[in-house]
Amino acid sequence: MRDILNIRSITAYRLALPLRFDFKTAKGLVRIRETIVIRIEDIDGYVGYGECVAFTDPFYTAETVEISWNKLVEDYIFNLRAMRPYPLENYMRQLQMWLKRDAMPMTMAGLENALIHLSCSRKGVNSIAHIMKADLVNTIPMGVVIGDIPIDEVLVAVQRYVEQGCERIKLKVTPRDGYERTKLVRSAYPHIDLAVDANQSYTYDQLHDIARYNDLSLKCIEEPFAIGSLEEYRQWRAEQGEHWPIKTPICLDESILSCDDLSYAIEHGLIDVANIKVGRLGGLMQTQGAINLCREHRIHYWIGSMVESSISKMMHVQLAALGDSYMAGDLSDSSRYFERDLTDPDISFVDGRMTVPTGAGLGVSVLEDRLLDYTIGTWTL
Repeated sequence: MRDILNIRSITAYRLALPLRFDFKTAKGLVRIRETIVIRIEDIDGYVGYGECVAFTDPFYTAETVEISWNKLVEDYIFNLRAMRPYPLENYMRQLQMWLKRDAMPMTMAGLENALIHLSCSRKGVNSIAHIMKADLVNTIPMGVVIGDIPIDEVLVAVQRYVEQGCERIKLKVTPRDGYERTKLVRSAYPHIDLAVDANQSYTYDQLHDIARYNDLSLKCIEEPFAIGSLEEYRQWRAEQGEHWPIKTPICLDESILSCDDLSYAIEHGLIDVANIKVGRLGGLMQTQGAINLCREHRIHYWIGSMVESSISKMMHVQLAALGDSYMAGDLSDSSRYFERDLTDPDISFVDGRMTVPTGAGLGVSVLEDRLLDYTIGTWTL
């Protein structure tokens, strides 16, 4: 008999999490991380949590915290709560219909993850291991993202994380001095795994500026070009023909908002490496599809993050524990970002490695007192 979810209540929390440092990219600056946490409880007292990781401003995608909040409280939560008790699969089909209709993957991921964690908590199985149908390795390596800080501070920052056992550094870069700061790090650390993320800050006219990175032995260049659409990018790539000068693997992130986008990019040879983020793709079911696409077509993948709380990032920790990631993910200590994160345990590395929680559902306990401490708005049905 299929497991029936009989929902008692759904609560949305709007949070403001102060960051311990200014996180700057080519597209924007984050000082306070606004986010939305969704709590779903069933009639037996089991609880599932999900996080909508949209940003306050639309610098990453068009989806924002305000848009997501309004859609949740005016539409999705009411209609989800109005559904009869159903197996998880029925709820998933409804969410996929809304995802196709409204194109709000981060909002949908928050709802879907809460439902999946609730269902898996009832079954006593870990959500990632259950959805991916795979055992998880015991530990994962640390990977650090260094924002667009002053160039004279870059080596100090890199040294600090290398001394903590970090195996991979990713630098946020722009046309202003991206090559110079990357060369500085590569010269000081010739053997470390090094990647860069341009957040689409280079224009097509700067193709040969991107090609300069060829001699720095990078794992990948993430989102180098300001892509209007994948179709536009495909046409431009085709125009370059045999004269394509970039030898470093190209990684796509915010250009890939669905499995359909990923399939298109693979079909037309636009991608060498895929950055996998649960929120951006629309939830764990879409994430499963994206990883399977990468495996099928021999496209490297690795696990990113969204400057998110550990309610969402813990799933990325567990996805990185599938064992076939291309490189260490954007995964470092919770304490680097927040004074207090929202789960026990939080994300913590010792000598560059983290033991992966594999308990039922999310695998960790959500600290509801901390959740309430950071809450600036709430809505319950």
